[in-house]
Parts: sequence; structure tokens; C-alpha cells
Amino acid sequence: MKTTRLLCAVLAGLAPLTPLPHASAASADGVHAVSFVDRAAGTHSAAYWTERRMETATPVDPRLVRQAGPPDAVPSAGYTGGSRVVGALFLSNGTGRHYCTASVVGSAKRNLLITAAHCLYSPSGRTWNRNIVFVPKYSRGHRPYGTWPVWLMVADQRWIDHGDPDADVAFAAVQEMDGRRIADVVGANELLINTGYFNRVTVIGYPSRSNNPSDRPIRCTGQTYRQADGQLRFDCGGFTGGTSGSPWIAEYDDQAQRGYVVGVIGGYQRGGDTDWRSYSPLFDDDIGHLAVNANDQA
Repeated sequence: MKTTRLLCAVLAGLAPLTPLPHASAASADGVHAVSFVDRAAGTHSAAYWTERRMETATPVDPRLVRQAGPPDAVPSAGYTGGSRVVGALFLSNGTGRHYCTASVVGSAKRNLLITAAHCLYSPSGRTWNRNIVFVPKYSRGHRPYGTWPVWLMVADQRWIDHGDPDADVAFAAVQEMDGRRIADVVGANELLINTGYFNRVTVIGYPSRSNNPSDRPIRCTGQTYRQADGQLRFDCGGFTGGTSGSPWIAEYDDQAQRGYVVGVIGGYQRGGDTDWRSYSPLFDDDIGHLAVNANDQA
């Protein structure tokens, strides 16, 4: 299928008013998006996430290192200084305070993040997570580009209804900070869809502190492969719990610290049950339409 570079169009209309839980919107192609809006998030979410709460948050997924270790041919991720467009996504749910990984994605509104849907919504609990903030280039407790509260979350109806692994991708909008939008501060990856199963990517994420006591992001570059219809895989050790939502970035530019996002850790097994094999839903037209829907509401 032809590679598509997504350019979100700006459509006229007012953003949804708060509160708007489980607002369903169908696009012309039939893709159903479900959104949750909390415009009061800025005040309470930023204040909620103290340094201590961030330090004691745990991964949203209990993904561990397999004791037997990966095959000899599989590389291991190394520590990195991080990327301005990738950060830790802190959240609270019914089981406590947790974190995932998310990244800034290009859009007309310049305020969107992309992550795994399971970092935002629990199909089993039928609840949206709360107190969500994004910290770009988080490392060792430092927040070099501030704390950005999430006020809008958008996921596919298939994930909301039954946790479809092919729909384990979601978008979130963050509030402005000092009158600036996040992409104007840190930049953004560009969303690329229909690239197929085989891509060379750089994956950056935030693993569990039990496996990463230095509390720094990790990075690995390698090849993606077809796992199954609608699912990609990427083999590299070190991607334990906390890396859900980590972007798979093609043509990553070290100087600009960004590239083209073609996947996120999620999907099959919620991204994987070992640290050395990760999965992502295939970014197809449905993901593109979901992104446009999110931009329309942001």
C-alpha cells in the first residue's frame, strides 16, 4: 500500500464543551472515534504530579525481563539523552499512579500526542485514566520542557468496546503553556501511515525503574517485521513496563531529535510480554482517520 504522509486539515467548528465523556464521532469513512474531554485538567493535573509522585509512579504494564534472556542475535537498548518529542506520560487509574511513554505528533493544531490506547483507556474497567500529564525528555526527575496536562483523549471504538489489539493506538491533546503549543516548543514527529511491515526505526521509551534505576530513557534502532495481519514486531532488549506507547520513528534525525512515527509499542500482548520483543499495530488508513478526528476536536 502506498505510503501516506498525514496532513491534518483544520475544520471549522467549536471544540467540545466539558464534560464530554464517551462522545462518539464517525468520520465519512466509517471509522468511529470515542473521546473524553476534561478542560479543567490543567489546574489539578499539573499540581497533582509532584516530584515525589513522579518518582514513585510505576509502569502501567508489568512487562518484565524474561529470565532466560533474548536470543544472542537480539541487540539491547542503550541509555540515551532522550528526545524533545518523546516523553513520559504520567497517569492515575484505579490501581494507583503509573506511567507510559508518548510522543508529540504533527497536526494542524500543534498540540497532539500519540501513545498506546491502553495508556489512556481500560476496556476491562471501562474507564478513562485521569490526572494525565506529558513530560517531554523527562530524565532523572528533570522536566526540561515543563509539564503539559492532557485535556482531550481520542481512541478507536474498537478499543473502547473490546480492546482490539489492532486499535491499540490513541491520541491526546495537551493544554497550552504560557500561550505556546507543545509542537512550537519541542517540535513533532510526522505521522506516516501505510508504510507496510518492514521499516528501519529508532524506538525511544521509559522502562520500569526496577530494571532502570537511573531513571533515564533508552533507545534502540533496528528493523521491523510482520508478526501477523495488522501487527508489527521489533526485537531489542530492555523494553520493560513503562515503554508502552513508545514511538517507532523512521528516519530519526539526531540533530532535530525527530522523524516519522510509523508505530507505537502496543497492540498484541499490549506491546509484548518480554522485554526483547515488542509489537505495534499496523498504521493504516484507520489510524490516519483517527488522527484527523483528534485534530478536529483539539
